[in-house]
Amino acid sequence: MSVASILKSAKPGELEVPPKSLDHADHILRTALLGYPELAADHILNPALVGKLVGVVGSLIRRARLEFLKPGSEEEVVVRRGRIYSVLLEIAINLFGMEKEWAGFSDEEANEAVTAIVNALEEFEDIERRERGRPEVLRAVIDLKIEDMKKVMKGDPRGRKGMIAVMGENVEKRLDNDNLAESFLKAMREEIQSNVYYVMSKKGMCRFGNDYAIGLRWLRRLGYVQVSTNPVLAAIAYRDDPELWEKYKDYLRRRPELLDDPEKNADELAMAATLLALWPNMEVFRPPFFLKNYNDGMISYQLNPNVADSAEGSLKDAYKIYTACEEYFRRYDAYLVWGWPLNVERGRPNIVFKVAGSSPAAITITTELEAQGMGTNNTVVYTVSQEARLILAKFEGMARAVKRAIKVTRNYETNMGGRLEDHLREVIAADLIRKALEKVKNKEEELFKLAKALGVPVEKPEDIWKGTSGWGYDMEASTLDEKINLVSAKAYLRPLTKKPFAEFLARLGLYRSKEDAMNSLKELEEAVGMSGTLVAQRVWWLFFSPENRPKWLKWLM
Repeated sequence: MSVASILKSAKPGELEVPPKSLDHADHILRTALLGYPELAADHILNPALVGKLVGVVGSLIRRARLEFLKPGSEEEVVVRRGRIYSVLLEIAINLFGMEKEWAGFSDEEANEAVTAIVNALEEFEDIERRERGRPEVLRAVIDLKIEDMKKVMKGDPRGRKGMIAVMGENVEKRLDNDNLAESFLKAMREEIQSNVYYVMSKKGMCRFGNDYAIGLRWLRRLGYVQVSTNPVLAAIAYRDDPELWEKYKDYLRRRPELLDDPEKNADELAMAATLLALWPNMEVFRPPFFLKNYNDGMISYQLNPNVADSAEGSLKDAYKIYTACEEYFRRYDAYLVWGWPLNVERGRPNIVFKVAGSSPAAITITTELEAQGMGTNNTVVYTVSQEARLILAKFEGMARAVKRAIKVTRNYETNMGGRLEDHLREVIAADLIRKALEKVKNKEEELFKLAKALGVPVEKPEDIWKGTSGWGYDMEASTLDEKINLVSAKAYLRPLTKKPFAEFLARLGLYRSKEDAMNSLKELEEAVGMSGTLVAQRVWWLFFSPENRPKWLKWLM
């Protein structure tokens, strides 16, 4: 079995609670050797270690060297050394990224700690060369980290590459086989610190989130502090990271009753699959969640859309997910924040629930979740009135929480400007088509010509037309009105400035010329493109502008 295969097949041990650690260095090494090097590395992101970081790293290196030289079987030695390499590399990479800033370590202190780590890794690398002829274990660990980066968008059907995958490729090209550890860390530092997202994050220009469930640990280094997920995104994660299937199989082996009636248990099966993809994401963002006092590090999780219109059903779904997460993270946090003051709450999920603003139930759901200290992310909202009403619901719920001394978390109001623009574009297109068709007798024939020109899959004017909407479902049209709506769908008329559309409007006499039609469509397209931003600006003015924010604060008091 290859070294990489041994490392990949090594199962982590059980996280015993409470941990048996004696000090921070001992805790990091114990946790890493159990099979959790990332968790172990994240433990060092502790504000209490500011000014003490180099000493802790030195103690870790001393003890790690003893373990590195410990005899054992081939498999034992490979796994032990692999985990030691991994935790030291992870600590160094954390100190390259925004984590250093969040924890409060100075550049000088972080650089001194990284130098010590590089020196230790070089010694371990030399030991491997003397014993094995080449640093096989170190190389395998580095390759696995780069492989992890390359998973991002690996299965993209359009063949696109993710930014993290490209970063991994860049690092791989710069590896020096005669100086592996240092060349890897040097390349990684430059990839991270030259990245535009890292630069903007460090300057405080913006806060970033992601809508994809793989590669988050690398994005965290660049300053990303949030991820959005749902069953669809979880499915994409399973596509790009097949190892998740093994975790899902293990889960189902422990819960075989779910497979007795898969159709009946479909929601629970989907939730379990999503949680298994969700928890690693939550683990990644635990450090900023704690370090930024619950203001960042959130995972935005979609509640069951099948019960979105039911306050009772949605709240039940949320409580079930939340309690499962809290149970999981009590054990995880026992290791992550071991040694932190006991007033720091362990286990609290860094999760906000997506609440669709598509029904009046959203107001109740938002209020009740916020009142329990569970953050919300209102989605499927397009208008000022929708967003304003749901922000007021957040105010009400958060106020109830604060009155009971429950600390509130970050929450979100997602202005879905793109969808608003698509909807407005469809309405405008349909209106223009109807007005143009009023000028001709053979309306269906003229509409058929436009449909063909726009790529709608139609055969005859009088047939029932079928086509995709662009919204994730298909449309069937038999009446003239239905056919107009199909032709106006975003799948075919996005943007409005398509040449066949301008020609159609001019030919039927709605405009004097094709040029006039195109100029008008350009103006409409520009206006549509601003609509979502205008909604966001209006909502911001209502609640957060210097003019109005003090009024809301006074009202809340």
